[in-house]
Amino acid sequence: MNIVEFTRPAFVKKLKSKNKYKAIEELARTFDGSGLVDDIDSVIKALEERENIMSTGIGYGIAIPHARLASIKNMVFAVGISKKGIEYDSIDNNPVHLIILVLAGEKQHKEYLKLLSSIMTVLKKEKMKERLIASESDEEVIEILGKS
Repeated sequence: MNIVEFTRPAFVKKLKSKNKYKAIEELARTFDGSGLVDDIDSVIKALEERENIMSTGIGYGIAIPHARLASIKNMVFAVGISKKGIEYDSIDNNPVHLIILVLAGEKQHKEYLKLLSSIMTVLKKEKMKERLIASESDEEVIEILGKS
């Protein structure tokens, strides 16, 4: 699976937020006007509810907020980068520098799990993660992910 099929430069964001909920909202809003998400506010609400159940901060400076909703037409993900780091209530209690926000339709369970797994495979490579965080442009992020 080539994960770049599920994102684009418009869905890459250098995050300004210092709070995890604001960062999730900031990143979710990259989908505004894309035609892939009908109701951004309901997506943000679902992501926040998921985050309240258990933090999606998986450690190593990474968080992967995710949701499956009927209103999502096609699987998609956004990439948020914070060089300073965001307090995220991660498993290891370290700040998050890379947020990968994944959305899928309710019936895309198998594909959704496959995409999450593929993203994790990429992010487990320390050099890859470092290159993404140090990237200078949205296009560079896509290029890095495409070479994974």
